Amino acid sequence: MASVRIDTVEAPLDRPALVDPAIRLLRRALALGLLGDNERVDRLDLELVRRIAREASAAGIGQDAAIALLQGVSGPNRLAALIERLDDSLTESPLPDRELPELLRVFGREDLAVLTGTSGVSLGRYVSGSRKWPDELATRIHWLALVLSDLAGAYNDFGARRWFERERTQLDGRSPRQVLGSEWDPASPEVERVRQLAASLAGVGAATLSSFATQILDFRSSGRRRLSLPLGGMVSGRDRCTISRRRPTGRGRNF
Repeated sequence: MASVRIDTVEAPLDRPALVDPAIRLLRRALALGLLGDNERVDRLDLELVRRIAREASAAGIGQDAAIALLQGVSGPNRLAALIERLDDSLTESPLPDRELPELLRVFGREDLAVLTGTSGVSLGRYVSGSRKWPDELATRIHWLALVLSDLAGAYNDFGARRWFERERTQLDGRSPRQVLGSEWDPASPEVERVRQLAASLAGVGAATLSSFATQILDFRSSGRRRLSLPLGGMVSGRDRCTISRRRPTGRGRNF
């Protein structure tokens, strides 16, 4: 998986209305395997959004939105709408061949096999291409990838694994794994409750970025066009998105 540590948000994505959808799109692209394994992502900018759009389009997903993003967009409202359209398209489009390797970075093969209702041997055959993906398994793989993309805003891999095992009051005292059981259907109301619980965490990092972006809008007149956002820290398996506001130097250029 690509190494992601966003420390700079470039205009126009430094607008509050654009940070949220751009971060969601990035998390989705990572979980769906659309970014290179050895890629280091430290800048949130239009070029990154367009790289995701190109990869999605090459996979046959969200091509209309991708083409519009690649051609250039005028106006933040239009840009936000296109980013959200592309994100929606990714949400509705399983890519099991790309998603499975990303899931195996979080779960062991046997654990993932149990979670998806198959065997470790079968997973290996699907990865090698010697067996075609059944629709129900591809759908479960995609559902898990989406959940992990939501959890990525709040947890690291260890924390995400533990999240599936913890009992939750929102799930009537059951853990997400207990709700899923063995032959679960991603479209069932009970499973949807698990998905919504994960989705409720998705805005943690983006909301922080958006709040910080709002605070610095007034400084644009000084000529500073970049938003510096060092992110990091991990406590008990949970990643905390912390933003440091640096003290001004003598030139008044740093936050």
